[in-house]
Amino acid sequence: MENKKILGSLKRARCRGEAMQQQVKRQRSNFRRIIQQRNAKIWLEFLSSAMTDQIWQALRYTKLGGQQTMKTLESRDGAVAESWEDKAALIQEEAFLKPLKGVDRKAQAEGGGMCKEITDEDIRLALFKQSVKKAPGPNRLGFKEIRLLWEWDAPRIIVIVKMSCRLGVHPRVSKEAKGVVIQKPNTPDYGVANAYRVITLLNCLRKVVQNVPANANAEECERRELLHDKEFGCREKGR
Repeated sequence: MENKKILGSLKRARCRGEAMQQQVKRQRSNFRRIIQQRNAKIWLEFLSSAMTDQIWQALRYTKLGGQQTMKTLESRDGAVAESWEDKAALIQEEAFLKPLKGVDRKAQAEGGGMCKEITDEDIRLALFKQSVKKAPGPNRLGFKEIRLLWEWDAPRIIVIVKMSCRLGVHPRVSKEAKGVVIQKPNTPDYGVANAYRVITLLNCLRKVVQNVPANANAEECERRELLHDKEFGCREKGR
């Protein structure tokens, strides 16, 4: 609103001969850039907190006018997929990296020392910092339901998280995810598999499990001053 007022005052001043045309163009350019930045921020916030039904709404927003589902999809090596199953497999291959050969991650009988320092309060914060508006994964249990479970039976969640951290693996059931495919914007050809991105909906309890050691690692890095002073990404506010 403030930028609109400035832009309007500059236009009026130009009409009176009190401002140069370059000033008006510069202010108009700044105004448009601010609008684009705010729109991008709102869009990212919508995607990060979208419920299940809103994911399909996001798909409609990104769909080009008159754009229909492609009959075939082509991979980078020229393979063509026609059925839904083949298209899903092709997009999965393009969107997700394959695990390294010979690497088989198994639970360790003896973990490191970090898991012993995880407290019940760390787990509670990892849970209650999550938005209840986030879309649930395949088990359809959102953070609102998990918070209720915490009130009824917090030790059950605590045991799951601590055991996962000690063993160094996620439970197999929590590795399941739901993928929603949307088009990448401003892509000239939607007949190729890499013109699409996948929004992955994980089970919410898995997000708690992965956030606990992530927060612990971040705190350790801050305590030991391992991060550069000019590193701001993914750091707690006020650091």
